[in-house]
Amino acid sequence: MDIKRKITEAQGLTPTEQQLGISALAMGEDIRGLSIKEFAARTNVSVASVHRFCKKLGLEGFKDLKVELMRLATEAGNRRDVDINFPFDATSTPAQIMERMEGLYQTTLAETQEMLDPMQLDHAAKLIVKARQVDIYTGSHNLYPAGMFRDRLLSSGKSATCYDGVEAQVRTALASGPDHAAIVISYSGLAPNLKEILPILSSRHVPVIVIGTPYCTRLHPGFSAYLTVSDHESMTHRITQFASHIAVQYVLDSLYSSYFAKDYARCAEFLERSFPHTRLPGLK
Repeated sequence: MDIKRKITEAQGLTPTEQQLGISALAMGEDIRGLSIKEFAARTNVSVASVHRFCKKLGLEGFKDLKVELMRLATEAGNRRDVDINFPFDATSTPAQIMERMEGLYQTTLAETQEMLDPMQLDHAAKLIVKARQVDIYTGSHNLYPAGMFRDRLLSSGKSATCYDGVEAQVRTALASGPDHAAIVISYSGLAPNLKEILPILSSRHVPVIVIGTPYCTRLHPGFSAYLTVSDHESMTHRITQFASHIAVQYVLDSLYSSYFAKDYARCAEFLERSFPHTRLPGLK
């Protein structure tokens, strides 16, 4: 349960309850020793208001709220400070680089997990289950994780494409329809092929799943599902795309797993049936 997102996005909360939530998040582990009466006094609300607040967050009561807040504080404390764009320098030893890359992974995955909406992920997985074919549109360094995602779909019996050339992508979009599902991957939303492909997909009434930063989702509104990734990486001032690659890979793995889980029996049967034909030479 992501109570932090519910509080910060004020999901079903009144302004007073949102302020109560923000105060609770600020307390972190300090809430450990407080009774519900002490917590209510600190936040200038009644005990009844605290009970209603917990229920709106989907919690049984104040005890569960304390557990969630302490968990969030612990996770935040475990994240290591790291420069996402320049995680090492000329003086860094291999041991230091290993530690900093671990911190980069932890930070990026934690931030992406907070930004990824489970309801949007669920909707995107349903679109893939329903689709006759899934077409993936991306470019640059995202082609590698996109290609793996296509191969995983194929391994579960779902027809899928992922072309690296713009012309092939445009022709695929023109040949698609409502019985397809499109996955558009662009960290920034500024990929040049999107200007041509997205209008075609809209005109063909293709359900589109967009994977990118919040800026990307604002730049391209009106599509079927949005899977949002961490956006702390600079688009230009960086050593390479460490963080965006990790974030996109995490979202694609989560999407594939959600799709497989929804159609588990069929996917597993196809996977099992394919084993004799796809095993490596020499394996029995």
